[in-house]
Amino acid sequence: MPAPQRSSAGAALIVLLVGGLAGCGAARSDGPPRYAVSGTVTLNGQPLEEGVIRFVPFPEVNGPKASVAVTAGRFELPAEFGPTAGPHRVEIESTDHGGIAPDDETAMAELMAGKRKPSRPVKIPALYNTRSTLERTVQADSPNRFEFTLVTKK
Repeated sequence: MPAPQRSSAGAALIVLLVGGLAGCGAARSDGPPRYAVSGTVTLNGQPLEEGVIRFVPFPEVNGPKASVAVTAGRFELPAEFGPTAGPHRVEIESTDHGGIAPDDETAMAELMAGKRKPSRPVKIPALYNTRSTLERTVQADSPNRFEFTLVTKK
């Protein structure tokens, strides 16, 4: 008799899992509306090759953080994943780790053997990321296109 109980319990678990997964991936309609943002990021006059930009809402703004990759100095975040309307602190970080991909075993071996010199990764000053002073206001009735001109040199 215990076997049918296990089958029933297993079937109930599968029904719960499938039912729970049915809503995954769907756009959420609850919460405040989100808006598309796009723009450019330059560092010392050149497009930022690789990075991440985050829109962190001010405490009075009801909404989540929103982030997207920066590639060749450009970023674009669709409304589905974008920030909510209102003022945001903007954080920008480089994801350039010195020109060698972590999964490039040949390059890593050459580096360890002294056959390759490490290149310096791009370092964005903390005033643009962990201690960001950048701010932008996302608006419901505008294209929300932003330009960020970052400098590391004085």
